[in-house]
Amino acid sequence: MNNLPTQKHIPLKWLIGLSVVLLLILLAAGLKPRGFGLANKVSWIKGQAGIRFSKFGIAFTNPFKDSSPANFSGTDDFSLEIALKPASYRGRRFKFILALHSGEDSEQLVMGQWRSWFVVMNGDDYAYKKKIKRLSVDAASPSPTTRFVTVTSGKEGTRIYLDGEYLRSQKDLMLKIPPGGNARLLLGNSVYGRHPWQGDIYGLALYRHTITSREAAVHFQRWAEDRSFSYAEDGKAFALYLFDEKAGTAALDHAGGNLHLEIPSRMQVLEKKVLAPPWQGFGFNRSFIADMMINLFGFIPFGFILFATSIRFGETFEKHGVLITVVFCFSVSLTLEIIQAWIPSRSSHMLDLLLNTLGGWVGVISYRFIQKAKGQRLKVEGSKIK
Repeated sequence: MNNLPTQKHIPLKWLIGLSVVLLLILLAAGLKPRGFGLANKVSWIKGQAGIRFSKFGIAFTNPFKDSSPANFSGTDDFSLEIALKPASYRGRRFKFILALHSGEDSEQLVMGQWRSWFVVMNGDDYAYKKKIKRLSVDAASPSPTTRFVTVTSGKEGTRIYLDGEYLRSQKDLMLKIPPGGNARLLLGNSVYGRHPWQGDIYGLALYRHTITSREAAVHFQRWAEDRSFSYAEDGKAFALYLFDEKAGTAALDHAGGNLHLEIPSRMQVLEKKVLAPPWQGFGFNRSFIADMMINLFGFIPFGFILFATSIRFGETFEKHGVLITVVFCFSVSLTLEIIQAWIPSRSSHMLDLLLNTLGGWVGVISYRFIQKAKGQRLKVEGSKIK
């Protein structure tokens, strides 16, 4: 280290100030929510029954074990009916319309939207890379419109109906409610707050049995008559939401249970995943590669200036400047990743931590390379003068 020329002509306080500025920029960039504010963007629809999800919003119940019979979780036969209108068919991300989650992503039941497609599945294979079985249908309309979706699943497979009409089935796909009696129902987002759906939901019913094709058609006709799920108040539904409260912070369960949907005033993250493994979310697409480059190159200037500053604090710092800089970059990145797990729209990944730390180390190497090149040039110039 002692053979590196030091930048004595640059005041130390300037280097310290620049290090602090770069640190603040990294903290601001790392902790800024992406398109998200503190408010939970869920509102009651004026003039009719329903709730509207805008930007980042979520509604959820308490775990079923706290308020419902345990035999619903892991049941072999179930059905769900939901009336909804997506805000858009655009976007490349998988969006959660509805989910039943008990703590394990691999066991969750999801109904989501990808562009104009409605998808139902168990697990977290949102990009369909693992080829986990799922069932999907295209809404098949030029622009978003109100649809009445019915999903049934049991020993004979899984079926999807749109507006009471049977569209598609898969006999070898038997979806499951997450086992353990610990599942909770969510609308409009995932438990991590990173899969926001935008649109209107006008009613929702869950059943412990598979609805027949005739029942699916009849239920749609009854809903179409008055735009209400009141037809399901006959005791057959396990959970029923009419969304006719029109105000307040809860949508009541009209099936007689206690599975009321909470609509908090502030957006909430229900599960925190800290430092997800590098292989989760890995994919060579444009956004993933751009995110990798940002995480790598964002820490290079910080590592460069921090190293230049540290070696000015005396012999000990000069001797261990590389280690000090890399450890400090690692610590800053680790702090960001831990906090990001609590921020909706952000995610905490081990790969980000590795890339940030690598960026800091590249900054150190860049500084040493430049200084070494300057030293060699000065030697050459000195020898010429002699």
